[in-house]
Amino acid sequence: DGDATPSSEEDDAPDDILLRAMTHKEDGNTHFKSSDFSSAARSYRKGTNLLKKLNEANSGEDQVKQLLITLQTNLSMVCFKQKKHRMSRDVASRALDIDDKNVKALYRRAVASRAMGDVDAAKSDLRSALKVEPNNVSVKKEWLGIKKKLEEQKKLEKARLSRAFSSKGGKGSLLYSDKEEEEERKKEEKVEKKKLEAQKKEKRKKEWEDECVRKMASDPPKEPISFDDWDKARKKKEDDEEKARKKAKKEEEDKKREERRKAKKRIKN
Repeated sequence: DGDATPSSEEDDAPDDILLRAMTHKEDGNTHFKSSDFSSAARSYRKGTNLLKKLNEANSGEDQVKQLLITLQTNLSMVCFKQKKHRMSRDVASRALDIDDKNVKALYRRAVASRAMGDVDAAKSDLRSALKVEPNNVSVKKEWLGIKKKLEEQKKLEKARLSRAFSSKGGKGSLLYSDKEEEEERKKEEKVEKKKLEAQKKEKRKKEWEDECVRKMASDPPKEPISFDDWDKARKKKEDDEEKARKKAKKEEEDKKREERRKAKKRIKN
């Protein structure tokens, strides 16, 4: 296929093969930077083919394995750029055959799986990656991107169902009358106004993101909830605590009031 290495290279000493493979990796990086993805893929494949002999049955030295993983994750990224998502996923899987905890390979396979519509597989790989590196920015961003996309799909589906139950979407609606639609708009505007300042909202989102990461990195991993659900639970907790404080304060005031009443009664007697 044009990517096979000459037999003379295969007969070289291991150190020479390693150096040749590193050269192919550097050539691939140069081609990638200039957006020549076909040449980049060819260089990464040449380097990979050279090293296969040095890692039979995954028995190669660490340096060989690390270079192989780098070549394969780079090739996976090139395939993704070329819209070859299935190939990108498969190449990343070969890197994970060498090291099943390699974060870069897990991330590359997750991105490819998501592009193929396999969200569950993508989430599984991202969870595994976050167990190894809980603060990896790329992995975390991809996870939150999936969560956001799923929430948007749920909202669209809900809106679609609402329209399906409407006869004409106006006065003949089975779900909403014009008045109810106006009340719904006002309610949404009220909710937006109650979200306080943007800075406080961003702070809450950061707390939610950190909690999502902790849940995903736990053993066994826990499924994070959406920001809206998390924020509602937080507000409910604050409201409950405020009610408890008011109740305790009222009970204390009632107690003092009763003590004053009894004291006055004793004075009169």
